[in-house]
Amino acid sequence: MSRPPETAGSAGAPGPPAPTGPRPADSPVSRGIERHLVLRAQDGDTTAFEQLISRYQGRLFRTAYMILGNRQDSEDAVQEALILAWKRLHLLREPEAFHGWLLRICTNEATSAVRRRSRHRTDPHDSESLEALDSQAGDTRTRPTGGPASDPARSSEVNAQIQALAEVLSTIRPELSIVWVLREVETMSYEEIAQTLNITASTVRGRLARARSAVIKRMKEWT
Repeated sequence: MSRPPETAGSAGAPGPPAPTGPRPADSPVSRGIERHLVLRAQDGDTTAFEQLISRYQGRLFRTAYMILGNRQDSEDAVQEALILAWKRLHLLREPEAFHGWLLRICTNEATSAVRRRSRHRTDPHDSESLEALDSQAGDTRTRPTGGPASDPARSSEVNAQIQALAEVLSTIRPELSIVWVLREVETMSYEEIAQTLNITASTVRGRLARARSAVIKRMKEWT
């Protein structure tokens, strides 16, 4: 692998849609296709890697946004994650684990960005970025016709909810907010989260309980 493939820039980054719809790798056929693409990409096929990116880039951005609350930071985290994934893809021994492996890289990048930003803290949440994101084409897997993208009033409501959640999540410890996002937004199982974050399922349950308690407390304070 001599160079990473081209990845979509900010103009193509979809906004953080509502957490609905199945994950792209849920069906047996899709999992088989993904395994084939991973094996091809590990042989240096950049087109196969670009196809893998197209399956998950929107979901990676949404997860990063819920952690970081800022469009530019989220795009940067996703781009860094994709470049790192390309460089390390040959180390992935189980092609079926690609989604969790990629998500782990992305959450690590987002967490690192949170820590860097906390050293010179500014307000990262900008409603203008959400409005700009809403005007772009969304991920067709998670924004069906007749859904939020086609209803301006509903879309504004969803964006407001996402922004509020991102602000709440920014007030709790990153290791808690990440578990909350993976469970409540990505709807991952405890076992999947444990594998993604390289922690035990019992640790996931403990962090999730603390995260839920903190989120409820912050939301009550703000209402």
